[in-house]
Amino acid sequence: MTSDAPTPPRIVGGGINTGESDHPAVVTQMLGVDRSDPVREQALRARFLSFDPLFDAASNLVAHQLVLRGRGAAADAPAELLRMEEDMLLTGLYSLTQDGLTNEFPLLVGISAKILFSDIPHQLNHRQLIWRTTIDSEAHLARALALRDAGLTFCPTLAGDDAVIHESASTWRFVACHVDDKPPKIRGRLVVEGVRHAYSQARWPKSAWFRGSFFSGDTRPGEITDEQAVQLDLLAIALREPVETLMQFFRLNPDMAPRLLAIANSRIGGLSRPAESLAHALIMLGPQRASRVAVLLALAGKQPDAASRRYAVTALTRALFMGKTSRLGAPAESAAAAFEIGLLSTATHALSLPLETLVRKLGLSPTTARALAAQATPEGAMLQMAFACENNDVETLARYAEQLGIPLHQISVAHLDALIVASELDAALH
Repeated sequence: MTSDAPTPPRIVGGGINTGESDHPAVVTQMLGVDRSDPVREQALRARFLSFDPLFDAASNLVAHQLVLRGRGAAADAPAELLRMEEDMLLTGLYSLTQDGLTNEFPLLVGISAKILFSDIPHQLNHRQLIWRTTIDSEAHLARALALRDAGLTFCPTLAGDDAVIHESASTWRFVACHVDDKPPKIRGRLVVEGVRHAYSQARWPKSAWFRGSFFSGDTRPGEITDEQAVQLDLLAIALREPVETLMQFFRLNPDMAPRLLAIANSRIGGLSRPAESLAHALIMLGPQRASRVAVLLALAGKQPDAASRRYAVTALTRALFMGKTSRLGAPAESAAAAFEIGLLSTATHALSLPLETLVRKLGLSPTTARALAAQATPEGAMLQMAFACENNDVETLARYAEQLGIPLHQISVAHLDALIVASELDAALH
């Protein structure tokens, strides 16, 4: 970005700050946990569930893994905490499977040995579910094989030194490995964890699936807040996933649904009549508009303040302006691509994350990434033109108008129209 003023001076936010809460935090004291440092249920629920992406060797999204959002408990954490986190994960999975998983991608879910020997995998099984578990004894192996023969799909981590366990590798459709392991020679698909660098990924088969910061742009614990994690999840789903996955997100984050409904029912949503529920709104909006409304909510966050509202309003202003000027004759891959670039132009500010992280996490196209990096591309030039409009830089506007062959007054009118429409968003976000 080359602009230090991400918001137009004529857009003024107002209203109360809804970030404060009067609800007391629930504290859960568990056996084996230091009484001076109790586990807060609020903290656990704040990082409820995320859909972590898995990619193939060409960086195409191929699957998701359902995980607790944020930093999970360490492997040596108290057993009570580990059980609570697993219970939350399975509770969320139960909610998702009630209406059937409709996403086109498989969903991996990790379970412990205790759950492996329960009836839960049978009760929650779905054709798109792949169960991840560690097999470190012949008893675990026998149980997993029995469930597999009953129709469940597994992606085991084969641990320990038991030769029988490791000899079973060729019988599984999926086998989980860590990137630092030696790649096993099997017919099944390898699911590789912990990929951080291109050189470590390159030694694995091209048929493998990968999960890690090299592909997803994940940040280390402590670098992102729970609120930012929710926003990033929503942004990734809104940009690249079907409406059904968007519905799943709001089932897991029901406190965000009313605000999305408010945006949809405002002038921004453009509905012919008010939607009665979130599901109704998403159906009436259709895939493209539902995606754009969800992106605006991701930029504003669950509890928008004046700054986050301005980021969302500015993004919409730029998107409308860039979409309009592309139709006036400005070169762009498409009006939809120009609109998306404008919509994402404040994302680094709104989420306080570097552009490189967003590019990987969101799977942005090279066209979008270059434009957001202020490179000399047609879309990048359009974004610079939007900055010039915001800063009333007449000299720069005149230069772009001459280059594009678009009358200066048409550019000014396009920005004014965008500004007027986008200002409606501020009221919807209060």
